Amino acid sequence: MNLVSLTLGPFGSIWPASLIWAACGWANQGPNAVIALMLFGLGLWVDLLTGGPLGAWAVVALIAHTLTILTARFSVAMASTPMGAAAITGLFFLVAAFVLSISSGKGFNVLSILVPIISAVLTYPWVAAWFDLSKDEA
Repeated sequence: MNLVSLTLGPFGSIWPASLIWAACGWANQGPNAVIALMLFGLGLWVDLLTGGPLGAWAVVALIAHTLTILTARFSVAMASTPMGAAAITGLFFLVAAFVLSISSGKGFNVLSILVPIISAVLTYPWVAAWFDLSKDEA
């Protein structure tokens, strides 16, 4: 049962891909258990909103978040722009969703997740400030 049925027509729900904003924005904090728990909680909330299997989007978000942190350590250029960071996180999000879908034995409709991911990546520069947890702002 979907609690909120906001969809992009045949291209799926917009809510799962919105996790990209938190996964990307909170990656600048590095590995952090509190951040991981908050992201997992948001993922569970998205599972409830979309009627997905409980924990599925939470795991996808954590995988994308972790891979974004690892990539940022090896590539300073990745974090140079919000759009670049969101694109990398979006790619990891897509790969994690694909792996989870295949491992659960379900088919994978690329367009149903690709369009929301692209939408989340393109809108990230406008919402990035809301997910910036750095303490440098004084």
